[in-house]
Amino acid sequence: MIQTTCKFRSLGFALGLLLAGLMTGPAAAMESIHPPSSCHLYRGDVSVESLKQREADLNAALLQYPSDAEGDHCEMANIHYKLARLLPDQQMKYLNSCIDHSQRAIMRDSNSGVAYFFKGLCLGRLGELKGIWGSLNIIGPFRENMEAAVKIDPAIDSGGPHRALGRLYFKLPQILGGDIQKSIGHLLKAVNYGPTYWENHFFLAESYFENNQYQLARAELQRAIEISSQLTDDPESNTRKVQFQGLMKAIERNLH
Repeated sequence: MIQTTCKFRSLGFALGLLLAGLMTGPAAAMESIHPPSSCHLYRGDVSVESLKQREADLNAALLQYPSDAEGDHCEMANIHYKLARLLPDQQMKYLNSCIDHSQRAIMRDSNSGVAYFFKGLCLGRLGELKGIWGSLNIIGPFRENMEAAVKIDPAIDSGGPHRALGRLYFKLPQILGGDIQKSIGHLLKAVNYGPTYWENHFFLAESYFENNQYQLARAELQRAIEISSQLTDDPESNTRKVQFQGLMKAIERNLH
């Protein structure tokens, strides 16, 4: 839930929170300008049973044909990122495996933007689990991997690398590198790559609010609400409505 500390954002550094929603639903389909030929993604059902079955199949393939499995590491990282979200009691194991497989994919194909993106995502989740002080040494690697993804393939996940960097600069206290102007810049690029992705607009609205640009914040929030209302079968819709309402109330208070 959105907090109102420091105008509207929480000062606690929670990379997992800033990444919330990335690649978690049907609206989070991969969009790529130059998808790496050696990097494949999981495209099947997102139930635990289906993910584990595909995991077993990939493990068998990796053991049998290790030299021909460049793409399998990206798909395995994708699967383990999803399993970490679905199985909280095993998330440390899956997040570390996600990072390992992402790094293997990078070693085989240094132009795999998706691999850098997944490595950053899983580092972010680990940062959330470790808390503010335990996660400080993750900030640098998280930023480096997302910046690499931006250079190689910024359109991943509807502008996901820019969205993640925008949230990083928004969430970080200034003493640790937080910068609201950089946040807005990255989120504007995310909107450009993913104009129909509600989180791009919502996160930009929060950054505009923090920068005292209340009219722009309201316009972006209204766009996020409009896009979100078109989503169906979303288990997090109620939580999202509460977030929207909280931000809109804060905006209206500052406009009157």
